[in-house]
Amino acid sequence: MSMKFLKLLVIGLSIICMFWCQAAFAETEDEECPDCPPKERERVKLDDVFVHAFHGGAVTITPTKTIIDIDKFGKSGSVERVEDILMHLTGIDVMRTSTGADPQQVIMMRGFDDSRFTVALDGRPITAPTAGSDTFVDWSSLTTGDIEKIEIIRGGSSALYGNSQGGIINIIMKKGKKKDTLVPKVTLLSGYSRFETYLERISVDGGIGGLGYFGNFGYKESDGYLRNNDWRGKDYSARLTYLFPFQGNVTLSYKASDLELGYPVVNDPGRSDYDPDYPTIHEDADMLRKFRTISYPGGDSYKEKEADHLDFIFEQPIGDGTLKVQLFQTTGDEDSYSYELGEDEQGNEILVQIYSGGDSTKEKHYGGIIQYRLNLWEHNILTVGYDQRRMEVESQDDWFRIHAGYFDDIWAITPKLSLNLGLRFVRIREYSYPYADPGTITMYRHTIKTDLWMPKSTLSYRFSPETEVYVSVNRDYHVPGC
Repeated sequence: MSMKFLKLLVIGLSIICMFWCQAAFAETEDEECPDCPPKERERVKLDDVFVHAFHGGAVTITPTKTIIDIDKFGKSGSVERVEDILMHLTGIDVMRTSTGADPQQVIMMRGFDDSRFTVALDGRPITAPTAGSDTFVDWSSLTTGDIEKIEIIRGGSSALYGNSQGGIINIIMKKGKKKDTLVPKVTLLSGYSRFETYLERISVDGGIGGLGYFGNFGYKESDGYLRNNDWRGKDYSARLTYLFPFQGNVTLSYKASDLELGYPVVNDPGRSDYDPDYPTIHEDADMLRKFRTISYPGGDSYKEKEADHLDFIFEQPIGDGTLKVQLFQTTGDEDSYSYELGEDEQGNEILVQIYSGGDSTKEKHYGGIIQYRLNLWEHNILTVGYDQRRMEVESQDDWFRIHAGYFDDIWAITPKLSLNLGLRFVRIREYSYPYADPGTITMYRHTIKTDLWMPKSTLSYRFSPETEVYVSVNRDYHVPGC
């Protein structure tokens, strides 16, 4: 498909969606000097067309997304995890059980939980539909020590992502940069807060010639607010970025975390095991309902959670655009132990240990993206791409395969009016659980194939920095998990 054809296609769709309003796209000659060579068009990033900043410049609103600068936001108080920032944004609700890290944190965006919006690292999704580890996104692994900024797109208007009815939260990681000095920058952070909460963090940022590097390590622990709600964990990351003489760059990135979190247990004054040093929690308390079982004191009730993210990214300017190639892998492992009430043969109350884990909670999610972002004309950006993902757990290999091709066009028609058009085609191949036909013992898995076309369209008008109205008509999908 030629670039000329793509340009004509985008122009045609724009005219249709704007009710056939006429627009002049061709460059005109200088009437005062018709024989002069045509002027070179100035390439302007769409985000520079009109930008409004709030909270001391920490939060920036552009025509298509909200951008949070982590370093500026951090000056207003303690910001240790991504949800510490999200809880301050309109349209996002953070529902916490623990005062600290919680891999089962419930975060809602436009009324959807994180199974129906996309969370991404550097543009690639970490949300996996297998949900073998009882959670779609491990929020405890997303600490801010190695994050540069967060981009938020509300709703499913972007064709760059799938499974995004609620929107997209794209986390941009810090990368190594070219330095004028060989002396690295070392940052140390130590903190203490109530409930015996400790935090230690160290980061190193430096470079040698065209090679830049960034490293980060953090440790945190807390007794928690509720009984048996203590937690301890660490996170670490490393990134190497090499800047080529021909303006391209390649980045190798690794981010990991592991956490041990105690499940809150019943703390009822009517029971003999009541502990007055902690708040009262009855069996029907909301903070207990979110877990698979209701845990009681008398045994070890906790969860061990590990997450690893590995990325390879190559970016190269080509003509008026940038080519991006990305390969990625995410793995997760979880073991859960809790004690619930049971009865012995005599009908006496006893504690019964419940275990969840093993091969059914060892997740693996990997794939690749190839994408080209092009400035078609002034104040316009067209992105075309293809991505592929494969998701599985140890007990169910090759569970999902998702292929998608797309284009996404953003046009700032005026400083106040913008139009976003896109189209995404998705092919999903899913294997069912193993099962046997009645009267047989041979197990097999059924293959389910789905093809989807998903058009995207959004027209927005900003009356003032605080007021914007938009009309958005989109189609999206949700891959069912287990």
